[in-house]
Order: sequence, then C-alpha cells, then structure tokens
Amino acid sequence: MDVRAPSDLAGAGDFDLAHVFNLQMPETAMPVFDTLQRRGTPIAFSPIYWDTWAYWFEEAQSQTFWRWPSRVAGTDLTREVYVGWQRLKAPRDDKWKLQRTLLKRADRVLPNSGIEGDLLGRSFFLSGGFADKVDVVPNGIDAKRYEGRPCPSRAFLEAHNYRDFVLQVGTISPVKNQLRLIEALFDVPVPIVFIGHTPAAMSEYARQCRARADERGNVLFINHLSPGELPGIYALAAVHALPSWRETPGLVSLEAAACGCRIVSTSIGSAREYFEDNAWYCHPSDVQSIRSATLAALEAPATDALRTRVLTRFTWRQAGEATLASYERLLQQS
Repeated sequence: MDVRAPSDLAGAGDFDLAHVFNLQMPETAMPVFDTLQRRGTPIAFSPIYWDTWAYWFEEAQSQTFWRWPSRVAGTDLTREVYVGWQRLKAPRDDKWKLQRTLLKRADRVLPNSGIEGDLLGRSFFLSGGFADKVDVVPNGIDAKRYEGRPCPSRAFLEAHNYRDFVLQVGTISPVKNQLRLIEALFDVPVPIVFIGHTPAAMSEYARQCRARADERGNVLFINHLSPGELPGIYALAAVHALPSWRETPGLVSLEAAACGCRIVSTSIGSAREYFEDNAWYCHPSDVQSIRSATLAALEAPATDALRTRVLTRFTWRQAGEATLASYERLLQQS
C-alpha cells in the first residue's frame, strides 16, 4: 500500500487499485481521477459527503426574500423549500457538475452510511445503476482503547472538579452549534464542557460563545487535549451533545458512546443509522429541540446498550473488513 497526495502521483508505480477520498473538493480529485484512469487503475471513492443547504438557510434568513416567507409559512416549511430549490438549481453549478462526474466515473463508491449513499443518488440525479456500485463502509473507533470502561480522569477532576456534565468535543464553529447549546441550557444547572480549538476564521463566533457562557456561568472551554486524554473525560460526562448542522455520525459521538455517555445528536446526517433509538436527536436550528433532547438524555438512566452496539459494529476492524470487501468486488469487476 502507498499513500500519496494528489500532487504526488507522477512517480507512482502501477497499482491494482486506488482509493480516493473527499467529494467536497472535486477540483482536487478530478486530476487524480484523470491520471489514474489514463493508467487503467480501478478507483474506489469515499465521498465523505453531506450537503450544507440547511445550514446556509440560516444565513439566507437574514435576507428579506427568505425572512418574509419564514414568518408567514414557518421556518421549517421555508427551509424545506429553500433546500429543495438549491438542489434543483445545483446542476447549473460547475462544482456540482464535477462532483457528479466523479461519482459516475468511480468504479466503487464507499459512503459512510446507507443514508449518505441515498443522498448522493438523489442530490446528483444518478440513475438506479448507481446503487449497484455503492458499498457502505461505516465510520469506526479504535476498540482497544474502549474495551475496558475508561477510568474517570483524575487530572481533570483535580483541575476543574466537574463531573456529570454536558460535554461537546469539536472545533468551535457555527456548524458545531456551541452557541445554541449554551442557549438551550442557559437556565439548567449542569456544567457544560467544550473541548476543541478555534480556527482563525471562527474567532468572532468563539467570542460570542464565550461571552454568553460567561453570562451563564459554569461553562468550561478547553482548547485541545490529546486523543489519549479524552476517554477519561468522556467517562466523567453524563451526556455528549453534538447538535451540529451535519454529522456522519461524528467520531466523537462514537467515542463518547463507547465510554458510556448518553448521546444527543443532530437529526441532519446519518447519526440515526448508527445510534437508532439509543440516542436523542434534535434539530440544530431549534433551541427548544436541543434543550428537550439534552434534558431527556440527562434524566434517562445510563445503560450499556449503545456502548455495546458501537463496540460490536462501529470499529476500525469492521470498517477495514467492509473496505476490503469493496476492494475485492472492484478487482473482480475490473
């Protein structure tokens, strides 16, 4: 096996197959496809895709054109119309055309869920034959790190004296929706802990989050921890809440579940395919939805059902086996 950047294919030798990742930047993937297919190399393609139209509707609502129907018809219906309209006009966009071409040219397509595979087919107007080359490869975690229930972090307890808190691990960003989580729990007497760095482009959003957190109190921001430190903090949390604008399903949610956390996740994306009825779901635009889901999770008794499900179905071993099976199909059809 050889791992190469898109710009480093010139000296690559002949391979039985190539695995290309990421549909989000098709202008980068297209020359890779061109090079590989000139050589006759079969391609497996992991799109890692979810559209962001529901998120961008939040921005669109600041415009009079969309603000008025939201007030008259309601936000949910207007959002549905907006997303449908964006998807209908997408074929005129050059990026969409490149993305569709990549999906058609790939020999096997490896989404992280059946939901993602269905979305790709609908969003890019791909025929029924597209489904025949789709192999679902689930996201996974390192099972060895979580086989034994992690011990609570003594260092975290000594430094902060927090336990049974609401935790979110993720980059500080409007997509991860930290500000609405703070608003949803503003008058709920439970600590909130955020672990994640702030990109330079998100500094103003981070400032808003910290200002509101200071008004609420009992909110802790930690810029960065190593992966090895996280299990001990998951073990101290009551709930891991990720009310994002998309998740497929969020590796941190899988990790938290493996440590016994109750999980609150977004309804946008494929989290429900992973967690089924063992988690609580909310819509990222709705503070009351986030609040209700998080309070329900806090009040529910802890069980091992989701932990067992994650450790038996969503590990890197299962992901590797599914990937290998897809490679074998690819080689058989080549």
